Amino acid sequence: MTTIGHFQRDGEGFTGRLATLGLEALVRLAPAQKFSTKAPDYLVLAGEAECGAAWRATDASGALLNLKLDDPTWPEPINARLMAADGEVLPLVWIRRSDRPDLERSPPP
Repeated sequence: MTTIGHFQRDGEGFTGRLATLGLEALVRLAPAQKFSTKAPDYLVLAGEAECGAAWRATDASGALLNLKLDDPTWPEPINARLMAADGEVLPLVWIRRSDRPDLERSPPP
């Protein structure tokens, strides 16, 4: 897992910095209005622009939130997890999709 950000609790949401090789942004996770059980728990905002959504984690991964992030410069959205931590700083880790055919490698000849 690659850490792509660090966040802190901010009232009912979270604020932090997202940094990848091609993007650096201040990001806010703001509570969303739930209109269905599948709706996100948080909206991911860079300034006023929505750039993703987050759901409360319900698995044993140690994550607080599961995020789906998107940016026009990326070929597709990415998945990440905001992890629980002992201190005030919470790491955001990128989750690589392993089911993409272009990432599968054939054995050497």
